[in-house]
Amino acid sequence: MFLVRGSCKHGISPEQMQAHMSEVYAWIDGLYKQGVLSAAQPLTDEGKVVSGGNGITVSDGVFAESKEAVGGFFILNVQTMEEAVNIARTSPMVQHGGQLEVRRIAELKPE
Repeated sequence: MFLVRGSCKHGISPEQMQAHMSEVYAWIDGLYKQGVLSAAQPLTDEGKVVSGGNGITVSDGVFAESKEAVGGFFILNVQTMEEAVNIARTSPMVQHGGQLEVRRIAELKPE
């Protein structure tokens, strides 16, 4: 899984943003065509945080600093962490100042 962190939106023109997004969409399309991408979605900036012993506290926010906030995700079908990292290195998002946090999705085992 890739968690998208950071942004390259600051300090670039709308035309530069459009060109960058075209690169990103082409990269995503290539991953789908290779059969390694299962899902990819951006996340909105708004959210709620549910906490407390019984989930009794609900507050506004995604409170992480914007450079730390998760802005989206990708789920890949690869065999190794090295393969995932190598794919992440090809991302236009990384090449333009964003970050992809590469994580394994653990198997959920009922007890």
